[in-house]
Amino acid sequence: MTVFALVYGVVQGVGYRPFVARIARETGVMGTVRNAGGEVKIAASGTEAEVENFLSRLRSEQPAGAEVLHIEERRVPERVFDGFRILPSGRNDGAEESPVFPSDLPMCEDCLRELRDPQNRRYRYPFISCASCGPRYSILESLPYDRETTSMKGFAMCQACAEEYSEGRRRHAQTISCHACGPQLLLRTPEEECAGEKALQKGIALLKQGGILAVKGVGGYQLACLPGDASAVERLRLLKGRETKPFAVMFPSLESIRRVCAAGRAEEKLLASPARPIVLLEKRKDPFCPGVSGASRYLGAFLPCTGLHQLLTDECGPLVMTSGNLSDTPIVTEDGPMLRLSSPYLAGVLYHGRKIVTPLDDSVSQVVLGKPRVIRRSRGYVPMPVFLGRKARFPVFAAGGDLKGCFCLLRGSRAYPSQYFGDMGDAGVFRNYRENLKRMERLFRIEPERIACDLHPGYRTSAIAERLAEKSGIPLIRVQHHHAHIASVMAENGLPSCIGAAFDGTGYGTDGAVWGGEILLCGGADFQRKAHFSYVPICGGDEAARNAELAADCYRAAAGFDSGSGSFSLVRAALAQRVNTAESSSAGRLFDAVCAELGFGSRNTFEGECAIALENAAAAAKAAGKPPFPLKISIFEKGGEILLDQTGLFRRISEEARRGADREALALGFHEALADAVLDVCAAVRAETGENRAVLSGGTFANLLLLTGCAERLQRAGFQVFFNRAVPSNDGGLSLGQAWLAMGI
Repeated sequence: MTVFALVYGVVQGVGYRPFVARIARETGVMGTVRNAGGEVKIAASGTEAEVENFLSRLRSEQPAGAEVLHIEERRVPERVFDGFRILPSGRNDGAEESPVFPSDLPMCEDCLRELRDPQNRRYRYPFISCASCGPRYSILESLPYDRETTSMKGFAMCQACAEEYSEGRRRHAQTISCHACGPQLLLRTPEEECAGEKALQKGIALLKQGGILAVKGVGGYQLACLPGDASAVERLRLLKGRETKPFAVMFPSLESIRRVCAAGRAEEKLLASPARPIVLLEKRKDPFCPGVSGASRYLGAFLPCTGLHQLLTDECGPLVMTSGNLSDTPIVTEDGPMLRLSSPYLAGVLYHGRKIVTPLDDSVSQVVLGKPRVIRRSRGYVPMPVFLGRKARFPVFAAGGDLKGCFCLLRGSRAYPSQYFGDMGDAGVFRNYRENLKRMERLFRIEPERIACDLHPGYRTSAIAERLAEKSGIPLIRVQHHHAHIASVMAENGLPSCIGAAFDGTGYGTDGAVWGGEILLCGGADFQRKAHFSYVPICGGDEAARNAELAADCYRAAAGFDSGSGSFSLVRAALAQRVNTAESSSAGRLFDAVCAELGFGSRNTFEGECAIALENAAAAAKAAGKPPFPLKISIFEKGGEILLDQTGLFRRISEEARRGADREALALGFHEALADAVLDVCAAVRAETGENRAVLSGGTFANLLLLTGCAERLQRAGFQVFFNRAVPSNDGGLSLGQAWLAMGI
């Protein structure tokens, strides 16, 4: 009998065809296997028992890195084959679903053993890989995935690699290479250029001497230095123009992370997962200089994903490893700009000749209530889709937001969020966004029939969407910002309806005000605004998001105080004259104002800095066993709306602080009051509507105390609670929510 099988899932770039050929040989089946677009096509012929055994093993087994979603099988007219062969790749343009292609894969244990084995011919080869590991999406130019469709096409295999390519665990490994034929490590310093092991040893020496190295990683350049060297860390901040935002640290092993951070089973599983993300961990002790992560109670820790990173950390120990760019600009992927960078702070550039096709920052994740959630989605996760619980009526392009540029393409039951690009106000970020949109549309064969964007008329992403819709004649759907936040969680979990608490810094409201403290009732593609923080007039535009003291002055004026910062009289005059002033229900501005009023911070040198400082103060009170100061948000109805009185809450906090109340206890009480208010409003909406699903989303829910406080209260009250896991709760998740609402549900 002869059977044709079509295998869907992560089956390219993971050694799936060699795996199929091995199973065929072991079961006595003849036939062929080949890549077709993003799927694998198999023809299998033999006795009925042989073919059934072959198919049974395909259903139950798979190689490392593969994820088989579905296998379609059908009996076809019998054919005779003279063996089992791996055929050249083809296309599969008629497929109903877009393909699934793996993200870049970390070095596997077999390659790690070879890297450290002096008898192995790939001993200390920085770019070691096999069919189960190595770069994938970052080097992919087009599908199907073959050597000639990647940036490995310029590296001709030596005889030894060619022989391994036809047999063994590197059979059809498209990134196969070695010291003799693959990418070679190069080092350039102001004094010299060198290659190979000499370049590696010299780079290690520079790091140990306190130097800063630019290192060409998987998705772009990184900047590295010793975390215990205060001078090196300070020079790194000067080089990047990054004042206080914490740096991540790459460790050589899980054991070395355990010595510094509290990492449970879930955290260790996430650290060692194929994505190899930066994982936010609570510090057990801090052996590094204060400049690495400052007063934060978390350290961003991650493990090496390439042979080069492993060799560097094995020799140097933990290393600060941060994206190789200036703050708010895109990660550098090309050698020329980095090699031309002239700075007294940069000791050298460690690089190689393999082109990076797709820019990818390191991803950031965290474990919350025992479950991992993504905070920044990039290397290791992209381009894996979010699998939806239903099929879209229309293919969709969703443009996302401006602050954390990320678009989403959706077709069938698969949504493809792009990688994080950065602030769309930067010309380089804008260019990367546009180029990668065209590339992903081509790779995943998605031709949008609907376009979605944010309601804000001034967003650059909205302008892109508007131009594309006008040019193509495709309907444009404008989605309210906080509705998109809640819809992103609905998309992840296939929810038809929910009560959603959306707390963040800013979002354009349907009434023209600045929203950000919203509780919405969502069903299908619609929402009702059931409750929100009472409006506070905020002046200063974008400056209010940077200057927490300015935000606090606006709240002081709203609370009826006669004094504030040195600029209070000017702020009060601007508010009185409505100069550059908007009504705001933003949770983000409330956090900033309370932080400044309690003296924990006055300016956001990076997004959310003051909110983090306020959370740290609350966490310190909790750790010290201080009871939260008893605070409560007044909830009242006005004009048919349920309002949460944020002005009254701010006034009470300020008055108690001036009376000498413990400020850390006040910070903890503030968090508890917000969580209590979320429960009270959700319970009232449930009583009215019967809706029992509660969703928490928006950038403010990056705050672990707030998220867990809300979730635990809601769960105790019998709610089913959902929050973002596959995409960020901040604006990096907006595009998924927009796509979900535009797909025709």
